[in-house]
Amino acid sequence: MSPFWDTIDTMLQLRGGDYKSFALFGPVHLFWLGLCAVLCTAGFFGFRRLGDRGRRRVLAVLTLLLLADELLKDVSALATGQFVWQFLPFHLCSINLFICLWYTLRPNPIAAEVLYALCLPGALAALLFPSWQALPLWNVMHLHSSTVHIMLVLYPVLLLGGGFRPSVRRLPAVFGVLALDTAAAALCNHFLDTNFMFLRGSYGNAALKVIEQLFGPAYILGLLLIVFAVWAVLYLPWTAADLLRKRRKKI
Repeated sequence: MSPFWDTIDTMLQLRGGDYKSFALFGPVHLFWLGLCAVLCTAGFFGFRRLGDRGRRRVLAVLTLLLLADELLKDVSALATGQFVWQFLPFHLCSINLFICLWYTLRPNPIAAEVLYALCLPGALAALLFPSWQALPLWNVMHLHSSTVHIMLVLYPVLLLGGGFRPSVRRLPAVFGVLALDTAAAALCNHFLDTNFMFLRGSYGNAALKVIEQLFGPAYILGLLLIVFAVWAVLYLPWTAADLLRKRRKKI
């Protein structure tokens, strides 16, 4: 079978568990990061110039591309006999595909908040520290993983360009969504012997491996602390801006 169709598991079985086809922040990795930066910058400023109808069309097209990208992964794995339970959509980024669909069909602040608080940092972290380093550039799973995460970063960036403003008051609802996602992933991990949402270990992710080494048996606690730290960074500017605006009104 051509290496183009190999999955991560197949490639690691062939080349060894430590095999890396491209280096972290090497030319291939920087290409995808650069493409993401260009698309997000152009998308942010371009989206804000569109009217409501144009914005809806852009989000609809992006959602269809996301779903098609996910379907490509599953169909190619099934067609080549490489499908495993791990390909089910219970990873955080896969679940966010459906949040994108939810917002596209019915725009609402909760879905937008979930995309900002969970989808944006999660997809960006996946791009910065890809778990698919074993796969070469010309490989369907490499192309899928890179493009789907770029689009998942792009979607909430477009919402920000369109005027969405995050609010810390909606974080309890976001945490509820995260808790439900985690519970579903944990159940699947228990019954299917999978590692959805990396609850059972880092599995080739450089950033999560550091957390795993630092926290040891308290790895899950480490993940939760990282979530809260990321939220602090994401919401501090908006909270500070709201406080400044209130002070100016009082003056």
